[in-house]
Amino acid sequence: MAGLKLLTKLEPQMCLKLAWRTAQDAGYSVTRIEDTSKRFTATKGNVLFAALAGALAPHCNFEITVEGYPDATEVMLVKNTPWLTTGVSGVAKVTRHADELLQAIARAIEKAGGTILERKEF
Repeated sequence: MAGLKLLTKLEPQMCLKLAWRTAQDAGYSVTRIEDTSKRFTATKGNVLFAALAGALAPHCNFEITVEGYPDATEVMLVKNTPWLTTGVSGVAKVTRHADELLQAIARAIEKAGGTILERKEF
């Protein structure tokens, strides 16, 4: 699966909490996180409705993972690619939603005093 990632110097658990709150504030349904969590899932839309409406209502299913390394913290968003139910335009919308969510997470990290060192697509 394709996705996006950010590198920052902000502490991993703080990044996870900021990403979780940002996704929730953006209208995504999010799975619970604990003090030892490193990931959560953010979803928006309905799979059945996406199958019926196609590109008009794509289902977003994002896996957000935070991992700490000695030189940086990585915030990774892996996105679904609903080719079968929505086609090319639906995949483009999911990609746009993923990009918007990651941009919002980056803004939240910066607002909390962190700096975005790098942003990559994979």
